[in-house]
Amino acid sequence: MIDWELEAYPVLGDLAMVPIFALIFPVVRLLLDRLVLERLGRLLLPGSFEGSNKYEQKKYKKRHDKFKESAWKCLYFLSAELFELTIIRKETWFTDTQKFWVGPGDQVWPDQKVKTNLKMTYMYAGGFFTYSFFAAIFWETRRSDFVLTVMHHVATVVLIMLSYVLRFARIGSVILAIHDTSDIIIEFSKMVKYIGYDVLPNITFVLFAISWISLRLIYFPIWIIWSTSYEVLLTLDKTKYKDGPIYYYVFNTLLICLLILNIYWGVLVYRVLDKQIRSKGKVVEDVRSDSEDEDEKND
Repeated sequence: MIDWELEAYPVLGDLAMVPIFALIFPVVRLLLDRLVLERLGRLLLPGSFEGSNKYEQKKYKKRHDKFKESAWKCLYFLSAELFELTIIRKETWFTDTQKFWVGPGDQVWPDQKVKTNLKMTYMYAGGFFTYSFFAAIFWETRRSDFVLTVMHHVATVVLIMLSYVLRFARIGSVILAIHDTSDIIIEFSKMVKYIGYDVLPNITFVLFAISWISLRLIYFPIWIIWSTSYEVLLTLDKTKYKDGPIYYYVFNTLLICLLILNIYWGVLVYRVLDKQIRSKGKVVEDVRSDSEDEDEKND
């Protein structure tokens, strides 16, 4: 039986679980597609594969594929969020950022152990974003920000692995949780938009914008990056842990890159929100449009 509360120092070998999860995720997605999401899409989406003409059939298939894609992502992010919050809400550092770096007992960063449940949270997330990198290239609908999406997946995988090995797992788990929140909302918003609802997508998108601004553009830089760039220095013994400053600069550089991506996508969120206000609440197109849609518009 697994002891989820068992503590141990993070080691590179723990990351062997990441490719295992990365191989499990596509299998789970295929099963969900075949057994659940395919039928759910046919049940909820207007139209059918037997449309009046080939254009309507192609349009329906594209919407059906996008619905399944968003449903899958929504399910993952919801599961990850529940997993993360179940674990971190019990910890003292969930509400006190200084506790990221000290305790329990005489443990001081980077000489801190990680519980088994927190380790598995990391492997779960690392496996998903490793899978997502390949899925974005070979499987999913290609969107206008494809390059940035792939860069995001790469940066996230690197950030997850390095933060674990460099013993930033505590604060890293909170970073995962605050980012997953807005992802749940936006994927659900896309689902109801594909179904054809008028008001609900607008409500959920406003909630998404609020979560993005409050968590990714305010809480993330002001509380999280502040803690990783300043509070950690208050406890770091540079003479005892000579590699500490290297860990510090590598991790914070990656967090700044993530913040820049959040700001960029925040601008896109603002554009959609502005269009929605100007159209008096009418559902507007997702700024991250499909490449195929752009081609049709150009034609």
